[in-house]
Amino acid sequence: MSINVSKVSSSGLFTQCHEKLNKIGKMTFENVSKTDDKTRQFLRDNSPVRLKELAQLNCFAADKIKREFDSRFGENNYVLIAVGRSVSSIIELLGKLGVYTKIIPMSGLRRREINDIKNEDLHTYKTFLAQKGLSKTDLKNNKNKTYILIDYTYYGRSLEKTKQLLNRHDMLGEAENLISIPIKEVLGKDYDTRNFDNLFMCSRFKDYSYVGKLNIDDLKNVYERCSPERVKEFQGNITKGLRKLFWFNTIDSYLNKNYNDILPKRESAAVYKHFLSPDAIQRYIKREYEKQNKIIDSYIK
Repeated sequence: MSINVSKVSSSGLFTQCHEKLNKIGKMTFENVSKTDDKTRQFLRDNSPVRLKELAQLNCFAADKIKREFDSRFGENNYVLIAVGRSVSSIIELLGKLGVYTKIIPMSGLRRREINDIKNEDLHTYKTFLAQKGLSKTDLKNNKNKTYILIDYTYYGRSLEKTKQLLNRHDMLGEAENLISIPIKEVLGKDYDTRNFDNLFMCSRFKDYSYVGKLNIDDLKNVYERCSPERVKEFQGNITKGLRKLFWFNTIDSYLNKNYNDILPKRESAAVYKHFLSPDAIQRYIKREYEKQNKIIDSYIK
């Protein structure tokens, strides 16, 4: 994970934060709301600014999505399905707010042909989806509910191909109540003005994802990538602590409604420096060039 933990670790406060978080227990609205003011203020004061910014943006997006979809489809008449890691923290928050949600690990679809995927891998993935309440029978028995695939999109190919994959006759079939909506359609102008586009493009929310990355060529390992309890990258003490700290800030921000005017200045600056600056882009081009050369060399040999 690429989370910046310098403020917590360098000041020697990580252990104290961890103790406070353990005092709260599981990060639920009930547990955070009944936590004493002193503990909550300590965690607010000692959380990295960039983590707090993303937590507040998480609240902003979830609040806007819920209001939009409640109005469009009717409250409790839709199921939100996060495709992969990009929007999983937003969908996880919506689940805590009572929205019907599913989070399915999936990556790398935009560069693949759906018909080339191995049948045995698809069978495993289909079994996983059924256990999550996503099967032909589930969609047929809940025709009054709209099942919405939602994801960050740049060109939109991943979301389009995910729907294409699930629409296969040997998966969920051509269900009329299964649709796809990109998150930028819901967030509208805020998607650009609040720098959501860059934060999603550079994977800033993936650090707090509910699921791990699952490549299309690795579908048979879906069960090992489906939750923080099973994904190896989430097992370290710092990783667990920061994910919990992120969720404290998310719930605390939502309870205090202090997220409507947030602009992620620190996080946006870090994104430009590490991903979008001329030097960063040149480094990326160099890495891609070297990667392609290795692929070409392997074919020649």
